[in-house]
Amino acid sequence: MVTLRGSDQLVIRDLTDIAHPKTIGTAGRAFQLLGYGPALEGAGGQFVSSSEISYLGGQTDPYYALPNTLFRRPISGTPSPVVVRGDKAVFLFVWRPDGSVAYLTTADLGLELHVLSGGRDRVLATLPALAAGGCEVEPCPGPLQNPADRWDFRLAYSPDGTLISLVGSGINNYFGVWTAAGAKAGGTDLLAAATMSVWSGSSLYFLDAKGVEVLRDGVISTLLPGVQWIRPKASPDGGRIVYEARDAQGSPHVFVVDTASGKVIDLGGKGRAEPAFLTDRYVWYEAGVACLPTAGCGTEFPGIAKGKTYIYDLEEHTETSSVITSVIDVWPHAG
Repeated sequence: MVTLRGSDQLVIRDLTDIAHPKTIGTAGRAFQLLGYGPALEGAGGQFVSSSEISYLGGQTDPYYALPNTLFRRPISGTPSPVVVRGDKAVFLFVWRPDGSVAYLTTADLGLELHVLSGGRDRVLATLPALAAGGCEVEPCPGPLQNPADRWDFRLAYSPDGTLISLVGSGINNYFGVWTAAGAKAGGTDLLAAATMSVWSGSSLYFLDAKGVEVLRDGVISTLLPGVQWIRPKASPDGGRIVYEARDAQGSPHVFVVDTASGKVIDLGGKGRAEPAFLTDRYVWYEAGVACLPTAGCGTEFPGIAKGKTYIYDLEEHTETSSVITSVIDVWPHAG
C-alpha cells in the first residue's frame, strides 16, 4: 500500500515481479493525521489479509478533520463495510491474525485503547492524552537531530497475536504491552521512556537511553548499544529490521540489522532516510538531508516524499530509482 509520484492517492501495488509492478487496487487519499503525514503507523491504511484492506475515514469536526470511522473492504471490491464508527476520533488501528482489531480513540479525559473481537467492543486500557510539538514547546534531541527523530506513535500486535503494544512519545510519553486478554505483560514496567518500537518474531525491539533494546519473554536485553534508530520496520520473513540513524554530521543512513547475530549493514550510504521493507528482498527509502545547526531539518513526521526515492536489492546490493513516494503497509506483515 503506497503512494506514487505525482499523486496523494493510496494504491495497492503487486511487486511479485519487481521489474513489472502492477497497481491492483486503490484505497482513497493518503490520510494526514493532524498534519503528521501518512507514514504514521496504522493511521493511513492497512492490510487485513492478502485480499482485504482497511482505512480511516469520516470526520468528527470540520477544523481538524479527524476520522471517526474504520472501514474494511476487498482490495478489488467497492463495498466499504463500517467496522467502527462513533463520535470520537480514531487515531490508530491494527489487525490481529484472527480478524479482531485494536484501535485507539479519543476519550473525555485522554485516550482509550479498544479491542473489537467477535462483535464485542471492549476498552483494553485508558491512557492520558498525547501531546507533541516542535522545539518551541519541548526540548529538541540535539543540534544534529530532527525533533521528529524522537516522536513515535504506533500500535502493533506481535506476529502471533498474543501481545499488543502501544508507544507514544512527544511532550509526554507512554509505552504499554498487554496480553490479548488485557493484562499488562511482564517486563514492561520500566518502559515509560521507550520509543521507536517494532515486533520481530516473538520479541519487541525499542529505543531507550541505552540504545536499541529487546523485550523477550519478560526480560530486557541490549541489541545495539548506543544506537539511536528512527522508525524501524521488520522484514516480512522475520529476523531482520531496517531503520534510519544519523551519523556524527547529522546525515541520515539506512541500516539493516540481523536480530539473531546483531550484524548491521549500511544501505546506500549517507543521505538515505525513512526506509521500509517492500518484500524480504527489497527495501524502499527516500533521499534525506543532514540536520545542520545552521539550517535545521524540519520538525514534522514523514509524509509523502518530495525528492528522490530508491529501492535497494538486498541480494544484488544495488540501488535503483523508484516512483513510490511513501510506503503505508506491506503484505505479508512482519513475521
